[in-house]
Amino acid sequence: MTRKLPDHPDQVRMTIGEHLDELRTCLIHSLVALVAACLLWAYPARWMIEWVMRPFVVVAGQLGQPVSLLATSPTEFFVVYVKFVLVIGLITASPYIFTQLWSFVGAGLYRAEREAVRKLVWPSVLLFLAGVVFMYVFVLVLSLNFLIGFARIVPVPDLRPNALERVFLGASAPRQPTSQPAIGSAPAIPLLLDDPSPAPVGALWFNLTERRLKLSTPNGTFASDLQREADRALVTTHFRVAEYLNFVLVMMIAFGFAFQMPLVVIFLVRSGIVPVQTMRSYRKVVILVIVFVAGMLAPPDLLSHMMLSVPMVLLFEVGLLIAARRPPPSRPAAPAS
Repeated sequence: MTRKLPDHPDQVRMTIGEHLDELRTCLIHSLVALVAACLLWAYPARWMIEWVMRPFVVVAGQLGQPVSLLATSPTEFFVVYVKFVLVIGLITASPYIFTQLWSFVGAGLYRAEREAVRKLVWPSVLLFLAGVVFMYVFVLVLSLNFLIGFARIVPVPDLRPNALERVFLGASAPRQPTSQPAIGSAPAIPLLLDDPSPAPVGALWFNLTERRLKLSTPNGTFASDLQREADRALVTTHFRVAEYLNFVLVMMIAFGFAFQMPLVVIFLVRSGIVPVQTMRSYRKVVILVIVFVAGMLAPPDLLSHMMLSVPMVLLFEVGLLIAARRPPPSRPAAPAS
């Protein structure tokens, strides 16, 4: 339960010890809320990880690359899972944590400043979620398609050794077997869009949707991933699970905070820190800074850079238009002692 905040910060006088006690109480309450949220997500996080992994699986499958992620140590995936639960728990508990911190910080602000911040809380949450959704729906697939596809630009060299290489390697020239049947008389494997249900024991088929060769046995269906000959490349993309989740997490945070641009502009103008006229006169400098920041946050491909910097510039202009509609409120005078 938060205490009532005063109209003027000078109405509250606390010693350093009292400030530290209040801060400790807020931190303890926030930590308890974080632990409770993490326990709540401990098991359902597996489906959230599947949701985060799906863009990679789709893109890698379409480009003929392995659709699994690597864990290069016995504890890697466990650590990644715990980290993922902590992030989701922090997001879930953030409203309560913000309320606790606000009860500590808000006492040092003027009433008008507190009202301005309070009005920006829910728009900030919605804009952050909008940035995450925009990244997941539009940017992540395009970025992965570029990054994974770029690794395939180097083709596989001819595997057949030439005459000189055969001499060095002591290899003989391959010969065509004479006992093989003609290709037209070889048994054909069924090509199916979906797995047969139920699949008879001993049936062999190729799933065109999943690009997998499958064999039904009494112990279940066995499958093997096949790669299209045209997709073979010298470099195979096989991410570590920790690296991929860190990549997605950084992009979520980058786009979530980038979409806060209009609120930053509104707060700076309404609080009187930066007038609207000053922002308009330095518009070109702001756009240059946005492009530079987007280049640091976005993946290295140009398309992802543009899809982060362009929305930031548009949101800056939207924030500027909204902030110019009302002048900043005047601060009340301090009460007489």
